[in-house]
Amino acid sequence: MSKNQPHTIWSTFKRVAFLSSTGCAASLGLVAASATQVHAQEQCATYTVVRGDVLSSIARRADVRGGYQALYNANTDILPSPNLLEVGQVLKIPCADGSLPLTLSVAAPAVSTAPTLQPDSLDRPLRLVTSSGYAPFTDESLPGGGLFTQMVRRSLELGNEEQAFDIMFVNDWGSHLEVLLPSGAIDMAFPWYRPDCSKLENLSAPNAVRCTDFNHSEPFYDALVGYYTLAGSAYENADTYEDLYGARLCRPEVWFTFDLEAEALVAPNIELIQAETQAACWDLLREGEVDVVTYDALPAEEDADNAGMTDVVVDLPELTSQQTLHVFVSKTNPNGDAYMDIINAGLEDLRLSGEWFEIVREGIKTTVEN
Repeated sequence: MSKNQPHTIWSTFKRVAFLSSTGCAASLGLVAASATQVHAQEQCATYTVVRGDVLSSIARRADVRGGYQALYNANTDILPSPNLLEVGQVLKIPCADGSLPLTLSVAAPAVSTAPTLQPDSLDRPLRLVTSSGYAPFTDESLPGGGLFTQMVRRSLELGNEEQAFDIMFVNDWGSHLEVLLPSGAIDMAFPWYRPDCSKLENLSAPNAVRCTDFNHSEPFYDALVGYYTLAGSAYENADTYEDLYGARLCRPEVWFTFDLEAEALVAPNIELIQAETQAACWDLLREGEVDVVTYDALPAEEDADNAGMTDVVVDLPELTSQQTLHVFVSKTNPNGDAYMDIINAGLEDLRLSGEWFEIVREGIKTTVEN
């Protein structure tokens, strides 16, 4: 179970048939065979989705650097969600160096002739806070402070080039939402996951405040939360959350739990063990002290590989959930709407220009290489 194995977390995706640059014909989902036909799932090419395909297999067979996440990130222009793939879509398979295939012709976004309206500048620099230790998204040791920090910085610059701002690292995540935002000491905090606020009644008070006390930017990044167990365990074939009732779940203590609450994966239905570190969860799984490990799939698959458990762990693809990362602002901040106007306007420009993809690609590439 790693990003280079066949049954990784993206089992809800569909497999893709290769459409070669030499014009291999495809009809009714079948690719014509010939002596010179190239193999499916090759880098630096395009693929057409057919019924029954799985995106994780594409990343594995093409040996895409960065795995499933890099493949999804390369196709955000046509994939509204990593869980939504339709027959007939043509996907771009990144080249070995992370660039996109040159054979693909991408139309430039239409340029509006209307004047650009930027949100008004505030009379002082905006103050934003994040924290280290969340690679590849935020970490002072990473280029630009991590890919999410880079996206926020560029969104602010694009949203209002005249608005000054400062981004600081405060390595105490809890203080961001508990103290710094509510007190007004900081204007915005990132990156934070937003719960499913339509299931507010299922959320504990500490998680519900993310809905009740804060406003959120548009999503900057979609992350998938995976579930992993040992091959041959009693939970190997779990395909509903109810199938995990009675299990011992491990999630690192610094990670959110609102997604578990929303699906009733709480006591007494399950026993939740919150380990001090991500690595500790994998140690507990190996030792039989827990049944399932669950957290953000991107670091989770790397951690499983680092723990030497690739060959003994399987993911539970039907349980994978999609969560979104945002910039948060306190609802009590009188300028909160103005902050969101700036950040959202810039984020839209960032996506339309293609710069969003470049930042994500380079950020994941740096993490994989290191």
